[in-house]
Amino acid sequence: MPGVSAMPAAHLSAESALPEHEGCRPEPTGARPPAAPPRAPGPAQLPADLPTFTGRESELRQVRALAPGAVAPPSLMVIRGMAGIGKTALAVHWAHRIAHLYPDGQLHINLRGFDPTGVVVPPAEALRGFLDGLGVARDQIPGPVEAQSALFRSLLARRRMLLLLDNARDTEQVRPLLPGSADCLVIVTSRSQLTGLIANEGAQPLTLNALTTSEAYGFLERRIGAARLRAEPRAAYEIIARCGRLPLALAVVAARAATHPGFTLDTVARELRESQGNLDALSGGDATTDLRTVFSWSYQSLSAPAARLFRLLGLHSGPDITAHAAAALAGLPFRETRRLLSEITWVHLLNEPAPGRYTLHDLLRVYAAERAAVEEPPRERDRAAERLLRWYQHLGETGGKAPPMPPSV
Repeated sequence: MPGVSAMPAAHLSAESALPEHEGCRPEPTGARPPAAPPRAPGPAQLPADLPTFTGRESELRQVRALAPGAVAPPSLMVIRGMAGIGKTALAVHWAHRIAHLYPDGQLHINLRGFDPTGVVVPPAEALRGFLDGLGVARDQIPGPVEAQSALFRSLLARRRMLLLLDNARDTEQVRPLLPGSADCLVIVTSRSQLTGLIANEGAQPLTLNALTTSEAYGFLERRIGAARLRAEPRAAYEIIARCGRLPLALAVVAARAATHPGFTLDTVARELRESQGNLDALSGGDATTDLRTVFSWSYQSLSAPAARLFRLLGLHSGPDITAHAAAALAGLPFRETRRLLSEITWVHLLNEPAPGRYTLHDLLRVYAAERAAVEEPPRERDRAAERLLRWYQHLGETGGKAPPMPPSV
């Protein structure tokens, strides 16, 4: 061809160099590329959503803002709160609502951080379960937890997955289970504060409080019907108050009302009223629906000195208590008392709504008083009350100036 022979061979077009049989000719411009192979279905391990889930609109608005598409969405979310507050229910409900945004699947595990078995799931066991769910043969899973974690991160590096780590004990249990990809979302629930994940891994915290009165009413309505609540509104609101707007307590009472449709709500409220000072009326018949047992899993995680202080706090009837007053109650130095208060707060057996001021949920106060009655001799309970009374007397005499040390035992 004219002009072609004068061009260097390297500049000959690839098309002119191809054989001219039909199968090797390039497709015309604009031809459709071959279809990609269908995506293999990923694991779908989320537990079932609670059909009676209601409320938590404020919290759902907060987490909705963290979904993909938001400005700098986090890849790690920690839902925290006291026992029975509804952490798992919210996490599962939210996970189902956003699962479609994670096309490579969802992984779930109950880490049993606070559990009737008392056996916490070690990270290696959790990782083996995840790797198995991702299709890794058992004989291909390495032994050391560091190698398992590295393999797990490698498998998730190019995937968009949702992980729900429920009922975590502490940061050390969770950290090996975190993917390295920011395209994955990890939701962790725990009674612990998990401050390490917030400080070092950039987790976004969401702390759950008791339901509002309106939400608690809607909670009962979904479970026992609007007609029964409208027929006895005063009893309904008494039930809400005596349950402290705690979802698990409300669920236990609602289950009793639902399984005894002949009971009036006033009868159910009277049972709660007559058991004031104990948790006898808030037992659903098994470990996971017995308030006393559920609270005990947090209580048993405390050191002996912190457990003693928690018990004594049940003897204080005020709406809140300062760290100085708690030191007087326990007969301990202020610095030690503050450390123990932090330990109790760490597992959400105690709240600190303002610096140095602490509150107990009403049902936790009952539980603490029960433990004090069982584990503290009467003489020690009396001495604790006397120490606290002398401390308040000192405050009155000095115009509110706290003594440098609690009164001597």
